[in-house]
Amino acid sequence: MKSRGEIILRKILTIDDDADIRDIIQTFFESRQMEVKTLAEGSHALETVIQFEPDVIILDINLPGKSGMELLKIFKDHPLAAQIPVIMLTGQQAPTMQVNGLVSGADDYVTKPFDLNILYARVISVMRRSLKQTREKYTEMNLLRYLIRRYTKRDYIIYTKYFEEYDDHPRYWNAFVPDLIIEKGKKYRCFLFESTQSLLEETFLDRMKSVADIIRMWHRPVEINIVVRTKENDRVARRIIEENNLPINIKLIKKSTAKK
Repeated sequence: MKSRGEIILRKILTIDDDADIRDIIQTFFESRQMEVKTLAEGSHALETVIQFEPDVIILDINLPGKSGMELLKIFKDHPLAAQIPVIMLTGQQAPTMQVNGLVSGADDYVTKPFDLNILYARVISVMRRSLKQTREKYTEMNLLRYLIRRYTKRDYIIYTKYFEEYDDHPRYWNAFVPDLIIEKGKKYRCFLFESTQSLLEETFLDRMKSVADIIRMWHRPVEINIVVRTKENDRVARRIIEENNLPINIKLIKKSTAKK
């Protein structure tokens, strides 16, 4: 619960090899009470996204090493970074480049040279559409980190698709991959973090049926848990699970957890 008068900073990650552009973007947005981090190239961009948790990424297309388009694909293929809106910066006026960026997952684009007020308007626009969803995902990830710390201390084997230091799933797992799988002895426990949006997606029930199938197919006992953060989401999830008679538990966890 935030205290009265507390300001939650909006966070922007800018990736551009032009130092002048990085500086003017940082100065401009910091003067508007936003937190800004900048990178000159993309070799550690994904790690920075995971640690910094930006609300918007401003991404130049022409970068040394990995291009902006390559980074865009890396972001959109990652289960956490995929949630973050990306505004592409390009010096190319050709519609083909702009279309390619949008089709590949960019949320907007701005051509160089650009007006800072226009860039600001685009940032506010994509935040307005995505901020709640992005922040919900970060809250889920903080809870995931908490559970990883907790079960690591209890000598569980950890599987998660969010962090590179862990395997995504146990060997021979052939169902939908949950956000977290923990293994100890002969038992596996699975956790799926569901938000308001994900519960309403058409694919939600298919995902639940797939992961429930592993209970009868897997060679060891498996427990499936859906984790939600609000009472309304708890009611929605329970209704869907009960109507379809799926062997899945619902866990309502409302308390906040430390990020690190």
